[in-house]
Amino acid sequence: MKTTKQLLALRLKELRKSRGLTQEKLAEMIGRDTKHISKLEIAGSYPSVETLERIANALNVELKDIFNFDGLQEKNYIIKEFEKLLKFSDEKYLKMLYKIHKDLIN
Repeated sequence: MKTTKQLLALRLKELRKSRGLTQEKLAEMIGRDTKHISKLEIAGSYPSVETLERIANALNVELKDIFNFDGLQEKNYIIKEFEKLLKFSDEKYLKMLYKIHKDLIN
């Protein structure tokens, strides 16, 4: 499983790219050096709260959205979490999930 630092790095990169920004452009927007953005995106350093606020503003997201790592979890982690949910589900719920899954892959 990835560390929080690694997940944060991936999330920052994901958000930046989804806005069509280069590291250079984001650095310019937040008043930081391009090397600083690069280090953040490779988990070379933690950003300060001030830097996180500037990044959130530049990317037009709430600060809490930067820490939404749901889409970044590794496949094995997701499978284990899903298995936990299924273990305690009733038959009706399981059938519904199975149908949804089949509809999504077809």
